[in-house]
Amino acid sequence: MSALGRSLNLGLVVIVVLLTAGTVGATMFYQYSVDSLDQQNEQLRERNAALEEDLSQTRQNLSATRTELRELNNSLERTRGDVSQVSDSLEDTESQLSSTQSELSSTRGELRETENNLEDARSRISDLRATLDDLEEQRNRLENQIDDLETDNADLEATNDRLENQIGSLRSEVSRLEDRVDELQAELRQACAGYQDGSEPAVCSDV
Repeated sequence: MSALGRSLNLGLVVIVVLLTAGTVGATMFYQYSVDSLDQQNEQLRERNAALEEDLSQTRQNLSATRTELRELNNSLERTRGDVSQVSDSLEDTESQLSSTQSELSSTRGELRETENNLEDARSRISDLRATLDDLEEQRNRLENQIDDLETDNADLEATNDRLENQIGSLRSEVSRLEDRVDELQAELRQACAGYQDGSEPAVCSDV
């Protein structure tokens, strides 16, 4: 009875020891698991905070990107409007260019014609200048001739004056001589009248 009791006591002791050891092990395992879970939970919190921060930054970036996209869309619309306006302006410019090219072609034709006319005018001017030089040379010769003729005319006038004076003197002399001839003829007639017929000198026959 006492041996059975001791065996039972020993078994109970062993069981108690085993239970105590299991409880301590379970407690230690639980404590380790709790600590591990706390550590993982803290890491998850930190990771979650980092992810939330990344998410916030991503949302901010997305908002900025959306704003930039709206601005780009607005800019694109404005650019399309500008492109349309520029296209219209380009069409107008091309039309003006075509018109300008036509005017330029016409102007070039007029310019060539004007250049030809100018060349003809220059040639005509050259001919006129040559003619003018000839006329001026002729005028100079004529002026020299006129100077010579005026000198000759002055000499001739002086000679004419001298001749007229001489003619006046000669006329006076002729008049005086005619008067003397009349006087001599009168004297001759008077002298011839004193002769009888047939006895007068031969000079009296002409009286």
